[in-house]
Amino acid sequence: MNAHEVTLVGRREPAQPDRPIRIVHPSQWLSVERMKFARLTGETPRNVDAFLVTLGRHHLRALKRPDFTRLTAGRAPVFLFNCDSVEPQRLALPPERRRFGLTLTTAVKLQEGEVEIGAAKSVLIIEAHPDCRKIFGGLDRFGFEVHEVEDALPLMSSFFLFQLLYLPAALCNLTLPALLAAPEGRELVRNILLEGFLTMEKAGQPLAPLPVMDPQELLTRLEKKPSSFQGNEDKPDRTYNTVLQAYLRGRQVESAYLNRRLVEIASTVGQRLVWNWRLVQKSGRVSGTGFYRDPGELLRSLE
Repeated sequence: MNAHEVTLVGRREPAQPDRPIRIVHPSQWLSVERMKFARLTGETPRNVDAFLVTLGRHHLRALKRPDFTRLTAGRAPVFLFNCDSVEPQRLALPPERRRFGLTLTTAVKLQEGEVEIGAAKSVLIIEAHPDCRKIFGGLDRFGFEVHEVEDALPLMSSFFLFQLLYLPAALCNLTLPALLAAPEGRELVRNILLEGFLTMEKAGQPLAPLPVMDPQELLTRLEKKPSSFQGNEDKPDRTYNTVLQAYLRGRQVESAYLNRRLVEIASTVGQRLVWNWRLVQKSGRVSGTGFYRDPGELLRSLE
């Protein structure tokens, strides 16, 4: 990556560690070769220029502080992508070493060693800092839009609100455009977002507009141009969100995490949620009964 050697650190070695990773974009494909793998041993790696923490929110929250501290010891910057703003403090990561970022895209694992980028436009948001430019500055050559911002936290909060919609779409075995094509889906999405915006306002968490996947832009469009979402029912679409991918693999570890997190924030400011809380209660439905047949059935189950 930008002439940097990349080592993946994890508890389990990939099935084919020497096989190149094929990344399929809508208009091209890339081959990533010579990546190394190291087991998570609790020892501090040597000669590291930067640490990239790309764990899912639910995995990052479960990460033990001593393990993280040993892994990231030293002076190298630590980049945290798409995480909660409270996690760096919980992990005791010094402010001068942490760098925040967002990856606004959808990545679907087709098979071992192959990943498809389903979004028409993939955006990477990084903080305006020399450390960030050194690592990510040239990724625009590979089909990514790179945006620099002074403060990534308000954008992280906006993306969190957008991700609240992953669960209702996944419960219906739909992508988000397909969910929004149904009037019941649009009603449900609107209710979820309104609760999210009110919660963030009461919690004093500022928001900032995103270049893609922006919840405020989506809410405005829902209220002013709801008919513009029609016609997506039968369009080919491979933008499967991470919650739906987990359901399809028979895993539910992250199914309700985002919506539950909003409920936790709301409880600290004395706000009672309805729609997001009821979605949390329905998150186990898939393993027991199966997907909802359509957004209408899901909406009726929540009323």
